[in-house]
This record gives sequence, C-alpha cells and structure tokens, in this order.
Amino acid sequence: VYRLLASQKHGIPQFTPEPNENLPNEYRAVGVSIGDVGIWLDGSFVVLFNTCQPMIHSINSAAGVPEGFTPFALRTRDISRHRSYHSPGSIISSAKISQVSLNIEGSSAVTPFSPITVGGSITFSLRSRTAAILVLPDGASRENLIPVEAFRAYVKQYSKQWHAFARECVARTGGSLFVVTGCDKTTSWGIATASATSAAVGFSLEFEVIGVAKGTLAPQFEWQDFGSATVRTSSSNARAENQCIFIRGLVVPRRFPAVLTSVVNKILLRGLHTDIFR
Repeated sequence: VYRLLASQKHGIPQFTPEPNENLPNEYRAVGVSIGDVGIWLDGSFVVLFNTCQPMIHSINSAAGVPEGFTPFALRTRDISRHRSYHSPGSIISSAKISQVSLNIEGSSAVTPFSPITVGGSITFSLRSRTAAILVLPDGASRENLIPVEAFRAYVKQYSKQWHAFARECVARTGGSLFVVTGCDKTTSWGIATASATSAAVGFSLEFEVIGVAKGTLAPQFEWQDFGSATVRTSSSNARAENQCIFIRGLVVPRRFPAVLTSVVNKILLRGLHTDIFR
C-alpha cells in the first residue's frame, strides 16, 4: 500500500527510510546519496556501491566495485539542493484527507499544515478504503543531479559490468539496477498504511508527540489508535538528516524485452520522472 505515495510524484517512497545498520558508519551517517547503485527489495533500496565515490570510500570497499570501475566526476555545481523543500509539519498522503485536527495541550484546531510540538498530536480523517501517509515533523531536504545527460551516458557505458557485479553480490536483482539521481531526506518521520473494512468509507489515524528522548531535546513520536493500520516511526536517536523518504533515479534494464520494459515503465515507475534505458 505504501507505494501509493508514488502518485504524489516526489519519487519512489521508501518504507524503511533509515540506513541499513549493516552498512559502514561512514555511509550511514549520510544515507542514500546521488550515485548510489542498487536494487529495490521489499519496498527498500539496497545499495551495492556508489558511482560518484572513489574505490577507497567505505561503501565501495565493503563489497568491492564492478570490474573496470571508474568513478563519475561529480561536481558541486551539478547538484541542486533545497534544504527546506518540505516544510516542518508536512503531511504527504496518497488519499484526500478530509480533515486534519491539531491538538495542543487539550485545545483543538483544524489546520492543513502545522509543525508538531511536544504534547500535541495530529488526527487525520480520510475518506478512502486504502491510503498511505507520511508525516514530516522536521520537514525534509531535496537534492537532484542536474543535468543528467552526461551521467546517463556514463551509466549506459558501464551497465553491463554493473549487472555482472550485482549477480555476484545478490541472487535476487529484480531484473534491473537502479541508479540514484535525486533523493529527499529528513531527521524524523511517521509512516502509516491502512485499508478500511469493506463496510467502512474511511478511517482516522492519530500521530502524537509523546515526550522528549532521554538525554536529548529530540521529541519522540508514536501513532495512537491506529487499529489495523501498519505504522512506523523514526528512532528518537535519528537526529542526522540521513533518513531517505523518496528516491529518484534511472532504471538500467538488462536486455529487457520491449513489452516488459513497457510494463515496468507504466506500472512500477509511473509519473516518477524516471528514465528507462532501451
């Protein structure tokens, strides 16, 4: 259900925004980055190596790099960055939210977008049988590679070696590799996916600030009264902006038949401004 957020055209949504704990600390401190090459597995991006980092970088030295690896010369001016692309308190939903109630210390107000403070909560009312919601208490930044023409040519040049390397690293590659050209990252988040019963016309969810993490000033969040919904929240220790909520990039197929390439383009990546090499 969480993939429904792709309809908002921010990119492919990650159900697990936090970095994989098995990755090197150097990589985890930053999270998903432009140039990452990997696969999609169960709603999460699994990075194999980074094309814009040298061979000695921990993400490349951990499992090695493809044969003939030559880093792409990424310049600072090739990246567009927007620190507050998503404002604090932003709510991104796949379904129309009929009402958002902000409750602060016993008071209640109806507001579309308000920063969430300690002691407060937000209740969402939706008139939809299925929905995915992403709450961004601290907002989120965005970065994109611009332009992508030179990078696209670079990817085409080395795609064969990359696929060979991927087969050595993982048995299940999903048939294609994905190269990151843009991402949105944050420090805190709340995720919920829900499906109403056949007799219902909608449902409500409450996202609450339950306190402050011990030893820090970081607020702690929890979903309340979520019923059968599937919910997740960021760790109270995750104060670095390394939590990747949306990923944009290039799909590099491995000699896909034309009909299969068309299916991937229309179903998996519809509206994500993502290129598919033919």
